[in-house]
Amino acid sequence: MSGGAAITRQEVEFAYRLLLGRPPENERAYEYGLSAGDIETLRRWIMASPEFMLRLRNDAPGTLARWVAQQQQEREALELQEDGPPRIVFLHIMKTAGNSLRRRLESLVPPGTVRPEPLGRPALFPVEHFAAYRLIAGHFSAVDAAHVPGPKRVFTVLREPRERLISLYVYWSRHREEVIAERRLEQQAIARRSTLLEFLRSKAPELRANLHNAMTTILAGDYVYAGGGRYAHRHFPDKPQLTRAELLHRALTNLLSFDYVAFVDRLEEDRPKLMKALGLPDTGPLTRENTREQVDAMLEPAREIAVTPEEERELSRLTELDRMLYRLARQHYG
Repeated sequence: MSGGAAITRQEVEFAYRLLLGRPPENERAYEYGLSAGDIETLRRWIMASPEFMLRLRNDAPGTLARWVAQQQQEREALELQEDGPPRIVFLHIMKTAGNSLRRRLESLVPPGTVRPEPLGRPALFPVEHFAAYRLIAGHFSAVDAAHVPGPKRVFTVLREPRERLISLYVYWSRHREEVIAERRLEQQAIARRSTLLEFLRSKAPELRANLHNAMTTILAGDYVYAGGGRYAHRHFPDKPQLTRAELLHRALTNLLSFDYVAFVDRLEEDRPKLMKALGLPDTGPLTRENTREQVDAMLEPAREIAVTPEEERELSRLTELDRMLYRLARQHYG
């Protein structure tokens, strides 16, 4: 049944049963299958059909449930085999001084045990993928952090939400035009051509996940603002949408399960406690990597932003849940 080999009637029936769960419905279906010439072509034809797409959609919840169960079994088996130090999982929310922390952590774990961030979201990889890694850090969600097998220590850093959102706009708007064009940076392009007010009011789908209560959606899992005060799953849009209260509750539940939560404005005070929670030595003050002072081939000089009352109202609107979460986290951890 290898691609390129002449297809047989028996193979046509096998392809139908495998991909559609039924035999060919009549003689014309057999003739259609044989006309493909080889099994690989027939496979592509069937997988492009509306019937196959409907079957795939209907079976997706069961397939996902089986995959999750298998991953859980493999995770438990892998955890039983672990006898070394715990993995460190850093959920890095953008513009929360994460690069400084990441550099420190990379210097404290054995060479070759840092998972490269360009590999993508951890949740997309099987659990055995993480066996060689001690540090898993990146811009991912609480779902990804939960997927990493243990033993592990999970932490994040939070920042005052309005301040974080302004910092994100300033950083993106400083990207040089030639860099934006070369790398096709859509978010940075929008920020560069917009005032702060225009940026905050943007309806561009590329910005939705970054503007509307981004810290809460990241900590709740893979959710994005869907309008009308509701939040949809980013990868499974058929799942029930969450209300604002449900989203906040889920984010807080996940946050309180972490081993440590630090805060940007007191990062040096938090540093010794964080390192203790992670089982790492505290080697002194962090070297702060302040991109605001950075001017290079990618970034232009930073400009001062005077926030108007109108912009302040937009910032408050877009960060309402983030501010609740931040206030509750400060009360709990400080």
